[in-house]
Amino acid sequence: MFKLLISILSLFLFTHCSDGKKNQAADKSVISATKGGLQDGIYQIDAKKYKLDNGLTLILSQNKKLPVFSIYTFYKVGSKHEPKGMTGASHFLEHMMFKGAKKFAQGRFDKVIESNGGSSNAYTNYDETVYYESLPINSLELILDLEADRMQNLLLEPKAFESEKQVVLEERKMRYENSPRGQLYIGMMSKIFEKTPYEVPVIGTIPDIKSVTRDQVFEYFKNYYAPNNAIMLIVGDLEYDKTYKMVNKYFGKIPASKDLKALKAKEEVGFESKFKKDQVDHFNGKSENPMFTLAFPGIKYGTREGYVGDILSGVLAGSRSAFLNQKYVASEKPLLNYISASNYTLENAGIFFVMGEISRKYDINKLKTDLLADFKHFCANEINDQKIQTIKNQYLIKFYDELGTNAGVANYLGTIESYLGDFTKYIDEIKIYQSITTEEVQKSCKDFLLSKNHYYMTVWKDNKKKLNI
Repeated sequence: MFKLLISILSLFLFTHCSDGKKNQAADKSVISATKGGLQDGIYQIDAKKYKLDNGLTLILSQNKKLPVFSIYTFYKVGSKHEPKGMTGASHFLEHMMFKGAKKFAQGRFDKVIESNGGSSNAYTNYDETVYYESLPINSLELILDLEADRMQNLLLEPKAFESEKQVVLEERKMRYENSPRGQLYIGMMSKIFEKTPYEVPVIGTIPDIKSVTRDQVFEYFKNYYAPNNAIMLIVGDLEYDKTYKMVNKYFGKIPASKDLKALKAKEEVGFESKFKKDQVDHFNGKSENPMFTLAFPGIKYGTREGYVGDILSGVLAGSRSAFLNQKYVASEKPLLNYISASNYTLENAGIFFVMGEISRKYDINKLKTDLLADFKHFCANEINDQKIQTIKNQYLIKFYDELGTNAGVANYLGTIESYLGDFTKYIDEIKIYQSITTEEVQKSCKDFLLSKNHYYMTVWKDNKKKLNI
């Protein structure tokens, strides 16, 4: 799934603040915090960060509006950490984490969540794997017991392990082999990030999914599913000190991974895109109408240039009135059925791309030429203060709505902590977005869209070339 976290939060505030500054400073277990309220013109989230002795990072945020909570557990392991022959291991483990552990055996996880009126899910990407639940607050201790059990005592029961391979293979077929958008995405990523850890799809290759063994996955689990590789966030109707002690009760004795640092040093290298050309590929797929992507090497998450790219994508195609939509979709004789622009910022690299569906009356090769010509006009003439402020306002409203939930806050703060190492940097992020200028967006436009290093790819049932994914 894409991690396009545009973080304009300046209207967001948890109004309940139970601890004063004096008590916060006296709590020696807190290593960083933000205090709910207006600070330097920005409304901040009431949250505190702790570190357990075994390395587990814990972030708590109090919201007393309703007697509920959300818990997010970020494991700093994704497909970029997978050794040769084990592609898809992170995603496969995501599946198996719901299949039972020592205390909460197979089938009990979902029953526990559902019987307590809650919901749960997970996602895996190139950089991390995230598990989350939302329940009434009286279930918090039970859920901590459940999460600690599967962090330390995952079963990986052999029969369930083998049967889940078929589930993953079917998921891959549905999302990629049989999905034109999935084919575009895999093809684009594998080309722009060729010979880097971001080259292989998160779900893995078919041969590796079929051949990976339980012992391989179990070793991978023991290396990476450890407290010193995890960030836990709990947001809701909680008391800080009580919740911290409760987490320490269930997680404090779980041993850290001793090999973690060396393993990451080995796998976390060589991310920068080596794509230095203008290439075109037309692949056979199941799309009735041709679908395309035009992609450029981008910028990693957390940089000012990356945030500017977010604004650029919005001005380019972030609304019905945006430039590309008006030119290609909203005209009297539409050339495209839809078009979008995305600035995908990963932890170690990035990609900027335009994607859409072509009308069958429009030549697939002419589209690329037309887009590149339109980019020149757009960069020179279509970026102005008013349009940039409109995009900032749209992001503000969108994320004000999203971060009005416990789950939204947990996911957002967890992402900041995971990628930048300090959840309080969301304040800096807000200030950066607010300060981005027209000149910066114009420069970003030229850097991305006028680059000679780009990849144009189409998928269509009438194309002949086969895509090997």
